[in-house]
Amino acid sequence: MNGSEFVIFAELNRDHFEDILDRVMKYYPSVQFGRQGDDWIWVQLEDGKIEIDSFHSMQLELKGKKDHTQTAQHILKIIDKNWILEQFDPPKEDLTR
Repeated sequence: MNGSEFVIFAELNRDHFEDILDRVMKYYPSVQFGRQGDDWIWVQLEDGKIEIDSFHSMQLELKGKKDHTQTAQHILKIIDKNWILEQFDPPKEDLTR
């Protein structure tokens, strides 16, 4: 797996979407989000984005390029541990890409 491949870092509890959004917005200046059938949060980075969404899952998936592992780990560190359903170590391949 190379650094530009898309991976899923963790599965988060969708019931805590607003809590996760509030926490992420405290640490990252460029965040887009929406709730329209699916829930989604995009954390914009200089070289891409981290995605937290329910597009392909009943829960929220924290995903992005493998190169963004450090940012994904930071997000997992700043959110409440009870909001994390499962953390994948190593991250699993995102087969929807």
